[in-house]
This record gives sequence, C-alpha cells and structure tokens, in this order.
Amino acid sequence: MRQVAAALKILGVSFRDVWQELWTILIIQVLFLLGTILIVSAPPVMLALFFYGNQVAHGERVTERDFLQAVRSYWKPAWRWGLINVLAIGVLTGDYYLIGKMAGNANQAYWIQGFYLTVLAGWFLLQLFALPFLFEQEQPSVRQALRNAAVFIGRNLILVLVLTLLLVISLTAGMLVFMLTLVFGGALIAFASNHAVLEHLTDH
Repeated sequence: MRQVAAALKILGVSFRDVWQELWTILIIQVLFLLGTILIVSAPPVMLALFFYGNQVAHGERVTERDFLQAVRSYWKPAWRWGLINVLAIGVLTGDYYLIGKMAGNANQAYWIQGFYLTVLAGWFLLQLFALPFLFEQEQPSVRQALRNAAVFIGRNLILVLVLTLLLVISLTAGMLVFMLTLVFGGALIAFASNHAVLEHLTDH
C-alpha cells in the first residue's frame, strides 16, 4: 500500500508541475516536436525534455533556453542512448515479425510473439526511469543509467507498475479531452519519472 500511495502522490505532484509550468511547456513542446521531426535531433530533444523534468522536480526555475542548452550539452549521450534503443527495438520488433511470418498461425508463435511484446514493453519502461538517473549521476553514462533504472524497477516494482498504469489512464483521458496529451503528455511523463527517481534517492 505504501508504494501505491507513493505512486498517487507522484502523479499528483506531476499534475501540479504541469499546471505551474503551463506556458513553458507549450513553448518546449513546440521545440520538442520540431526537433523530433528533424530526426537527427530527436534523441537530444528527448533527453532535454527529461532534463527539463529533472530540473522542475528539483524545484529549479527552468525556461526554454535551458531546454535548448540541454540539447547541446547532452548531444553525445543522447545519441548513445538513441543508438542503443534503435538496436534493441529493431532486434525485438524484427524477431516478432519474422516469427509471425515463419510460424504462420501456430499457437506456439503467438506465445513467442507475446514474449517479445512483453520484453519490448519492459524495455520502454526501463527507458522511462533510465533518463532521470542519467542526470543524477556524476557522469552521463547511459550504461550506468540503464543499470540503475533496472535496480530501481526491481526494488519498486509495485510503484512502477501503478505509476505506469496511472500515467496510461491520464494520457488516455487527455487524448479524449481536447487532445491535451499531445501538448502536455511528454512533460507529465518526464515530471512523474523524475519525481519517482528523486523520491527513491532521497529515501536511500
């Protein structure tokens, strides 16, 4: 129950942050979308979004200039993280597709494909907490951040699952209400994951 309560608290604080950072989020979201469209800057703007969430979670005053500075500062670590993700997602989705093609309608194929989908979901979940750890480390090591995130999830599995479920519900509701998720969804995720990691580090 403690971890469930913690997840609810984290979501509440994250919604508060969204409200307080409303106008800054609007500007950053435009910059984020432009950076994603350019592809070459997609990983850096993703890290910059989570850097923004990290600074807000720390109670710092952040502007779009800090976001742009983070894009430049974390360009290399961002692309290391991006390439690892391209490789991991490519292998998992490729295997999923090939197994489906080769096995046809065999029941065993569905189980194997289900396994790959589960691993893929776990990988995405790992990224959600790896990026906040990247900014809490002395050096922005992607490998260390992934390792720290894996340990964090293992020790706080209920909190992670409940928080993820709450985020999915919130983002789905946001899509139904004037497509708010498209504007504020990324920031909400960045705030929630950073608050979760900070609370964990504070307790330990």
